[in-house]
Amino acid sequence: MKQVTRQRQKDDTKFSLVVDGNNLLKISLVNDTMNSKGEEYGAVISFLRMLGNVLKKKDFDYCVVAWDGEGSGVLRWQIYEDYKANRGKKYWEYDPNLSEYSERLVKYQQALMKYSKLKKGVEDEDISFERQRAIIRSILEELCIRQYVFDKVEGDDIIAYYVKHKKENEKVVIMSSDKDLTQLISDSVIIYNPRIRDFITKDNSVERIGITHQNVVLEKILCGDSSDNIKGVKGLGEATLIKLFPFIKDEKTDLKAILERSRSLLEERAQNKKKPLKALENIVNGVTDGCQGEKLYEINKKIIDLSEPLLTKDAEESLKNELYGIMDTSDRTIKNVYSIIRDNDMSELFDESKFSEIFSSYERIRMMEERRFKEYSKK
Repeated sequence: MKQVTRQRQKDDTKFSLVVDGNNLLKISLVNDTMNSKGEEYGAVISFLRMLGNVLKKKDFDYCVVAWDGEGSGVLRWQIYEDYKANRGKKYWEYDPNLSEYSERLVKYQQALMKYSKLKKGVEDEDISFERQRAIIRSILEELCIRQYVFDKVEGDDIIAYYVKHKKENEKVVIMSSDKDLTQLISDSVIIYNPRIRDFITKDNSVERIGITHQNVVLEKILCGDSSDNIKGVKGLGEATLIKLFPFIKDEKTDLKAILERSRSLLEERAQNKKKPLKALENIVNGVTDGCQGEKLYEINKKIIDLSEPLLTKDAEESLKNELYGIMDTSDRTIKNVYSIIRDNDMSELFDESKFSEIFSSYERIRMMEERRFKEYSKK
């Protein structure tokens, strides 16, 4: 994103929409519309339509899309070596100690595999995802949507950084179906979940996600997260956790309180001559099947708690300088959007009424960014 300068100012309440780009694109992949070359582009349409529909819900002053970068997740892998191992991630390829020869060999193998698939006329899910993501990013650029992507950094951490450094008078809507991001909910931050098409706030988080947003981090520290291959306490699942500690569902608590309550429950059982519950013993002793060993709670907190986003130095410096920078809108036009659509043979959008239906909701954001740029240019 081209930036001119960083600008912060105090004014009336501002509203921002911050989008989990990869998450929204994955949801959009159910649309498999193809062009004449046999390339899918349905996810592009679904992504733009869903984002546009949310933009209609509020007069947003900013719209930001955070994307996973190349090698995203490697910063967590460096802390926890089994991170996302269930998804076939090869984070060792980003090991700083990898020899120059090994690095060249990895890149050669990646290129060979990609070439082999393309030669066979096969566009697998990963290739389709990346191609459609590139189209979406180019269109969003023309629509004056702010986008951030950094090598080795996950979109969640960019969103967390934004929330942590938002303006005092700013209210944020995060667009994502990722439960991890519900930990960021506050008086000035809410979630819009595109899967359920509803908002999650501090007042309805128990109803929407089954536990108060204030305890999402604690729940994942204790139970782990199977989707990211994060192991928790051995034998402890979410249902068991709530059964043992019903207060965790709607009352803010912490690990210290859970450990103390676990010891108390074990003592009560001993006094009543009952067998100790293994789950309680494992909580007290931090027993896990994962590679965290004795550092279960320490490691899980580092990789789950977004109050301290995991960013590279370059990413943090860029965000620090660009977060509220003035966007150069001089070369961004709706005409360029037409060109991108034509170049990618997305025939469904050739229809003027359908084009207008999808892109009209982006007009306010374009106007806001253009106005800020014009005001800055006059100085």
